[in-house]
Amino acid sequence: MIGSALSEVLRGMDFEDLVNTPRKMRILGISVAFMLAFPLYFQLVPSLLDDDMLTGGSSGPSGDWEVGFVETPITMQESQVMGDGDTHDTFFDVISELNIGYVELDVDCNDNDDPGPGFTDSAEGSSDVSGVEGEFEDQTDEGPCSGGDSGFTLRWDVTDNYTGANYTAVGMSESEIKQVWDDGGMGRGTWAATITADISSPPSPLGSIVDSDEEYDFTWTAMTYELVLQPVVEVET
Repeated sequence: MIGSALSEVLRGMDFEDLVNTPRKMRILGISVAFMLAFPLYFQLVPSLLDDDMLTGGSSGPSGDWEVGFVETPITMQESQVMGDGDTHDTFFDVISELNIGYVELDVDCNDNDDPGPGFTDSAEGSSDVSGVEGEFEDQTDEGPCSGGDSGFTLRWDVTDNYTGANYTAVGMSESEIKQVWDDGGMGRGTWAATITADISSPPSPLGSIVDSDEEYDFTWTAMTYELVLQPVVEVET
């Protein structure tokens, strides 16, 4: 490339015209040296600089930031009537371009058809997270259908220590904060659980007629979020 450019210059004029005076010889020598050195300079300079110098720093300036979260839940709900010992498999497919704070399965039920105390229905559940990106542990739990805060809840933090609560970050850069609140692409895939009904009927011929099954509500939630950063500006008084 350099040789062809130099040839084009020389082709258009007589060589003797370029070197017939000492001044022209110096100019020709400087021009040839520049044409040789110029591309080499841009090849060598990047290798002499570290990544921080090229990118303007690995994390940017540090300071104090107000950190907030704009949450958008992804939910799936279903209901199932089950008798004693019946099971139901529930599945929740999660696909999101936003960060995921946590995934939660809430199992609700309300036993309002018992003839008296001591015969409250309940539910048991066990998860299957084998179809989810990331290393999550399976969970099991159980709870009574006693009304109010009944049933049970299974929860997995996809972003470590995520609560969604606003706070002030002190002495951190913007990129450092973003690294803290990053799910790393985990939590996508199919979350699953098996729910088993436990129906408690009084010991009498009418027991199974009075209380033979229960309605269970399943609510899956994947809480996605966007990070909102606002630098803290100190006002002099």
